[in-house]
Amino acid sequence: MLDIEITKSFASESGGDGFRLEASFVSGDGITVLFGPSGSGKTTILRSIAGIVPPDSGRIAVNGQTYFDSSQKINLSIQKRRVGFVFQDYLLFPHLTAEHNVAYGIRDGLEDTRKKRTKNMLELLGIMHVAKRLPRELSGGEQQRVALARALASQPSVLLLDEPLSAVDASTRSRLLAELAEIQHRTKIPFLYVTHSPADAVRAGDSAVILEA
Repeated sequence: MLDIEITKSFASESGGDGFRLEASFVSGDGITVLFGPSGSGKTTILRSIAGIVPPDSGRIAVNGQTYFDSSQKINLSIQKRRVGFVFQDYLLFPHLTAEHNVAYGIRDGLEDTRKKRTKNMLELLGIMHVAKRLPRELSGGEQQRVALARALASQPSVLLLDEPLSAVDASTRSRLLAELAEIQHRTKIPFLYVTHSPADAVRAGDSAVILEA
């Protein structure tokens, strides 16, 4: 479960009023969609949960563990937060094979354990057949699956997805949305999915948080 209540202010670069994000919501297991127009604060919420951007005030808790609490001066480091993050442009290492990109997400365990978990993730995402290929040799959908496998390989408590399907075509997006739902059902961890597409929001989400104004 995610429990979020944060505020974050940004000064305007042009001397205007700037931007103030106020977000408060609770979501359970399943896929929760963050829906709203560009610039409404969706990515800032994800980055706050991950520890990349500290809120000005509030609280962030995941499955009962407090990641941030301004009143108690708690702000866990990125390394101590069990968060998987799939970015819009995937950020795969171009010099590493798909297999080694996935393995990079595993920082604990013995070598045999790491190899087994990598294999399990490749099988879960249906990309075992591209394990030895470099990112430039993969389709957009395959790159997305590798990025997702790498994020899940770390065994996160929550998975954050920042418009991960914006670079793929409509038919691939439709297929991957269905696969995301199946993967969430199998992993049993909360997914927080950012989109500004109404169609994606309806198809992907078990629940939705709508950002306005």
